Amino acid sequence: MVSIQCRRIRSSEPGDRQFVLRWWADLQFLIVALWRLRAAGVLALQSELDGASLEGAVDSFDLALPHLRRMRNVGEHVGDYAMENGRDRTVQRKQLQVGSFDGTSFSWLDVELNIDRALDAAERLHRAVKDAAFAAAFPRSGSA
Repeated sequence: MVSIQCRRIRSSEPGDRQFVLRWWADLQFLIVALWRLRAAGVLALQSELDGASLEGAVDSFDLALPHLRRMRNVGEHVGDYAMENGRDRTVQRKQLQVGSFDGTSFSWLDVELNIDRALDAAERLHRAVKDAAFAAAFPRSGSA
């Protein structure tokens, strides 16, 4: 999902002339896709999979995308923030309407999301979850 959204963000679509803010919608979908991938990593961490490896992968993901939680929370609860009832009191209603994208970085809520870093972090977390799932499904035995 993350890879698809990154590709869409940088592409042109036939309807772009009518839907001039498609890039904004696709960036919001990217934030949701990233958050769902993180949730899958946390869920795998809580399962019987290799906890140490996955914990490091989730931590690395969070370090690479330090503002993802804020962007996701505000996007998910935009109605609350529009009515000035959001949990994060540092987010002002006027900030919801102001954002920019330079082809690589999405600036919104006085924070930034670099989509190249996001894709790299997502691929690393996805790989860690897949590797842990594979290791759990096919454990190495002591004999050859």
